[in-house]
Amino acid sequence: MANEPVAAKESFHIPLELRTIIKSLRMRLWVLIVIALLSAVTGVAAALLLGDRQYEATTVLYYAPIESYVSDTFRIYQSVGSGTELTYDQGTGLMENLNTTDLIDYVNMVKIVTNLEELRRRLSLESTLEELGSSISVDTAWDSNLMFISSRADRPKDAALKANTIRDIFLENSNRMIDQDIESKIADITLQYETTAADLEKAQQAFAAFTRTHGIREIETEAAQYTTEMLALESTLARTKSLIETAQEKVDKIKQEIAIQQELQEKAKSEQSSQIVSDNLTAEEVANRIQLLQQQIEVMQTAKTDPVEERRLKNAMVVAENGYVRGIVTRSEFEQAKYEYERFLAQKSSDAELEAVQKQLEKLLSSRITSTTESRTENTYELNLQTRLLESELQRIEANAEYQSSLARYEELKGKYVDLPLLTQEYTRLSGSMASLEAAAQGLNKVLKQYNLIKDQPHSDFSVVSEAISPLYPLESNRRLIAIAVTMLCFLLGFTVLLVFIALDMRIKSAGDARQKLQVPILQALSFIRKKTQLIPSTEAESAHIESYRILCRPLREAHPNPGATFLVTSTTQGEGKSTVASNIATVFGRQDERVLLIDAQIRKSQQPTPFAAFLIDEDPMVGDGLGEYLSYKVFDHQQIISPTTLSGVDVIVRRGEAVIPDLLQSARMRELMDNLKQQYSVIIMEGPPVQDCVDSDILASYADSILFVTACDTLKPDVIQRAIRRMQHTKAHFEGIILTKVRQPYLD
Repeated sequence: MANEPVAAKESFHIPLELRTIIKSLRMRLWVLIVIALLSAVTGVAAALLLGDRQYEATTVLYYAPIESYVSDTFRIYQSVGSGTELTYDQGTGLMENLNTTDLIDYVNMVKIVTNLEELRRRLSLESTLEELGSSISVDTAWDSNLMFISSRADRPKDAALKANTIRDIFLENSNRMIDQDIESKIADITLQYETTAADLEKAQQAFAAFTRTHGIREIETEAAQYTTEMLALESTLARTKSLIETAQEKVDKIKQEIAIQQELQEKAKSEQSSQIVSDNLTAEEVANRIQLLQQQIEVMQTAKTDPVEERRLKNAMVVAENGYVRGIVTRSEFEQAKYEYERFLAQKSSDAELEAVQKQLEKLLSSRITSTTESRTENTYELNLQTRLLESELQRIEANAEYQSSLARYEELKGKYVDLPLLTQEYTRLSGSMASLEAAAQGLNKVLKQYNLIKDQPHSDFSVVSEAISPLYPLESNRRLIAIAVTMLCFLLGFTVLLVFIALDMRIKSAGDARQKLQVPILQALSFIRKKTQLIPSTEAESAHIESYRILCRPLREAHPNPGATFLVTSTTQGEGKSTVASNIATVFGRQDERVLLIDAQIRKSQQPTPFAAFLIDEDPMVGDGLGEYLSYKVFDHQQIISPTTLSGVDVIVRRGEAVIPDLLQSARMRELMDNLKQQYSVIIMEGPPVQDCVDSDILASYADSILFVTACDTLKPDVIQRAIRRMQHTKAHFEGIILTKVRQPYLD
């Protein structure tokens, strides 16, 4: 037999099998659930007792500067010559004063030390200023005039009360600053108004003195009249001057013609010839021809040699054009002057035409006229010239008189018009200054009245949009964290206790656990089944573990192929299933054409009946003799104690009657019995008493070839099992290993 050294077994240390521990935890899942529930309850209780919540309440303010109450601001518009105008821009004060910089300054003013001290005094708080400041936050919405004042506290009502109180304290201080600012502005505006009123009085006096000195009532109207009359006089002077020059030239021309005519008459008288050398023309025809040619020459010379008329028409056109540009002369008058000048230019004759007509006149004049008709013609022409001379003299005199009258009026107006720009400039300056001061005084007076109205009314830069109310839900709370932490801690503590309990529970749990703790071979691991009837073989149903026993028996028989192979089935203590193992092994061997004898070798007194009674053919299993009767010589033939069973190929020797002393197991009768049985049966299976209770199994091992040690899970500690195994290992029988029974399903490999 292969026995391990004693020293090695004594120094063996029982290790822990991790897989078994994990499976043990899974087996106790309900315990973990209970631990988790208890931990959760403990965590909730701890959170309610130890935790606190932070509630946040917010009040909202709208920033509308006090200038917005002064709904009007005035502006003064002034242009030269058009006076001064005072206009009001509605709401300009509000638009000009809305800027984020002012609002940011107010945000920084909410949590100043004086406000926090007043808050602590009003609410009788025991917190420090630093704690109060950290519990209050002030913020603004982007691109808006909304201010949010938030407060945190352990209770909802405290959070709302703190937010509303710090808001009221801030508004009181802000309104106090506004009162001071309004007083300052009223003083400034009053000073500005008084200064402006004094300046206005001086400006009015200066303007009155100016109008009295220069006799000006409305300078714009008078200046327009002066300008219109002077333009008309300029046109009249140009026209009359042109008429004077034209009349003078006509007078000179007529005088020249008269002189020429007189000279011709004198020449005609001195000539003797009275015949007319002409192309068969009579004297009257010649006189008429001469008169026509003289008129034609006069017209042509006047059109050609009359620069005065040309200049007059040109000046008239220029004057009309200037008047048209200034808006004094209509377009039709300008077009008429232009047409007369262009027509005069078109009537001017060339020099060749004038010379041709003059030659014709000289030819006729060279003819001798002796008739009386010629003389009459000459006298008539001279008379016409004298008449024309008189008319021209009259025209010149009338035009000169008109020119002198217009010139005198023009010089008078010109003297006044020279100083008119300076007077107009000074008039505009004085009137504009007076109007600006009047507008400024009017605007300052209106703004001052509005500020005085604001002073006597409730006012503030801020309006309350919403009050802070008690929040329904906390902003943040450490109760959840405490609950989770305590729950996890309790669960870990419970899990640790359970794990320690499992680790300290050294009882065998699984095949791996037994292999590590006992350091012996594990022949088979059989699962736990509650109904014992499913474990004992019968003719009605197979054993639940029959296949496992088949696997177990095959290597056993191969290891002990000799006839009469004897196997001792024992255990450390009662109730580990050795009877079930023995009966199932016998069943398997019996089905393999083996002659099997199953011996109940527990001959000591016991209250429990033999477990093999169910296999007997006899209906009354208590009738007959057993091993004890045979060893005590109550039965002489061993065939009398052998009983057939319902199992194929299996006989049994059961325990019957009174118990006998165990010393008989070492007797010669026992040895003789075993020798006879080994010759009669191919396999003998003995069930010995528990090793821990007695020494019977040690004695029975001397008759066995192999020892099958049955160990039930969760029954004994490893050291107890090891001591029993160690006793079996010191016998002469071969210790095959352990058959592990009652293994819970999760522990099965």
